[in-house]
Amino acid sequence: MTDKEVVIDCRNVVKTYGSFTALNDVSTSIHRGEVVCVVGPSGSGKSTLLRTCNGLETIQGGTIEVLGQHMPGTRKELETIRRRAGMVFQSFNLFDHMSIRENLVLAPITTLGLDRSTADQRAQDSLDRVGIGNQIDKYPNQLSGGQQQRVAIARALMMQPEVMLFDEPTSALDPEMVGEVLDVMRDLAAQGMTMAVVTHEMGFAREVGDRILFMADGQILVDQPPDTFFTIPTDERLTTFLSKVL
Repeated sequence: MTDKEVVIDCRNVVKTYGSFTALNDVSTSIHRGEVVCVVGPSGSGKSTLLRTCNGLETIQGGTIEVLGQHMPGTRKELETIRRRAGMVFQSFNLFDHMSIRENLVLAPITTLGLDRSTADQRAQDSLDRVGIGNQIDKYPNQLSGGQQQRVAIARALMMQPEVMLFDEPTSALDPEMVGEVLDVMRDLAAQGMTMAVVTHEMGFAREVGDRILFMADGQILVDQPPDTFFTIPTDERLTTFLSKVL
């Protein structure tokens, strides 16, 4: 993948919260069309790394470049990055008082200036893409958790992003609902979407990831393709981690 365009480039990134260092000299790159899964114990900096790539967290050192723009840049540049780099969180963050259709068309109409007819069609297409096109006029509380998370993915797709950032998208779901969300993510990967995925789903990471990053104590300790990552772990911390999650 090294011959492809770098979509996200982190160099010597440092993120602190007071005296606590969440990211300690982190460097990595993600290329167009690549799926990179980020794993590690709780508190290792995984979600923080993802949030810095979308401007949700500021950094105290190093540089981050997303789709050719340096972070954080101006407010307008940051808004551009967030349109081009969609993000899906653990919680669905849907507006309960609005229908699924209204949840989806809100941002494209207000930020992209789409007319209502175009936005409605894009909403239907996005929901069809995640397999719940028939739910467009329901409300969030009428859907299962897995369906709500698929709506959240469809909402991100409404902006026609070039890269998708997933922050543990299945961690808030009941076990029987995890598979339907992972299937949507598999389809996106198969269609060539550039993806960075913080996940505890090791089977998904092994199957879909082009590379897997193992983080601990705010650092990337291992960056390898899945076959090597899972079968020939060379880091003691990784070996201990895998023994607990596999």
